[in-house]
Amino acid sequence: MSTREITSIGEAKDKGFSLSNIATTIPVKEYADGYRDIEKFLGLCKQCPRFGKSWTCPPCEFDVTEYVEQFKYAHILSMKMTFDEETMNKTNTAEDVRTVCDEAMKFSLTKASAYLRKYERKYPGSICFLGSRCLLCGSKPCARLENKPCRHPKDVRVSLEAVGFDLGKTSQDLLGIEMKWGKPDRLPEYITLITALLTNDENLVLT
Repeated sequence: MSTREITSIGEAKDKGFSLSNIATTIPVKEYADGYRDIEKFLGLCKQCPRFGKSWTCPPCEFDVTEYVEQFKYAHILSMKMTFDEETMNKTNTAEDVRTVCDEAMKFSLTKASAYLRKYERKYPGSICFLGSRCLLCGSKPCARLENKPCRHPKDVRVSLEAVGFDLGKTSQDLLGIEMKWGKPDRLPEYITLITALLTNDENLVLT
């Protein structure tokens, strides 16, 4: 599987980490056959405290198999955040680790969302899959907590894991990046965000 670097997303200046972006393309059927286990990952999602509390998380209100299989091509994007030595050395409590990782992920998710939604607009019918965290409502709690519809139904996007994809295997096999896990009081060398754009347009290329 060939990969390519995407430089147009931009850099992370003065954030405590460097940002590198790698993309690859795979037919959706091949991706679903080799990298999706709906029951397994639904089970894992049920163990998460956010299960059923956000419109970006399971359970989804649509048939996830049909939703994915309506597309032909999957453009998968990995954003790798490699922490610098200063950040690694000064992040030495569990609270600090959570804060640093959360801020890095939010930064990258904001970048990924803007980048992939640009392709949605350019290629109608395409759809992006973002992280399980939602940025649409800012600091407001998700309306799902009150059993209310999403405030942004046209803009909300689920994650790849929400429809059953194995992100660890995706990152390792398709993008050549092993996912790293730190300790409660110690950052890993890097963390990764995996997003994607699914489409039926054979001419679409992430650049």
